[in-house]
Amino acid sequence: MRTRTVAGIGAGLTAIALGSLIFAITREEPPPPIEPVAAPAPKPRGESRLYCEFYNFAGRTPKVGFYFASPAGGGTAYGQLFQREADGSQTLFDERPNWTYDRSGEAPTLRSPDGAIQINLYGDGGANGRQPDAGGWFEAGLRSIQYLNLDGQCRRTES
Repeated sequence: MRTRTVAGIGAGLTAIALGSLIFAITREEPPPPIEPVAAPAPKPRGESRLYCEFYNFAGRTPKVGFYFASPAGGGTAYGQLFQREADGSQTLFDERPNWTYDRSGEAPTLRSPDGAIQINLYGDGGANGRQPDAGGWFEAGLRSIQYLNLDGQCRRTES
């Protein structure tokens, strides 16, 4: 009789623990808000900036953002200033990695120094007849193994 009681109590506690675990796993918490970017270092004259952000598959929250300094005079080496992840973590680059800007294809592209990430700038400067939206944003696409293929948008600002 005592064994049945202990087994019943054990089964009940196991069921409660399993239910709590399932509840904790399936509960959806909203992602943490992305805080505003800290003010970057002062820009040298003639340098413009390019900010691109790419969204999760639902298209609601940014998954990753890249911020670049474009060279004065239309050069092809874009220096990466920082990269921000969805969890709010941010990598600031003291020595800017140089991404390559290539306008020879169907859409202008930015390629990371190691070639692992490519950003297609579909509406950059009227590429393919598309113009940026009223807010200066234009369509972009991220292609990488790490982030997969994500849709997003970019915006240029002048210094």
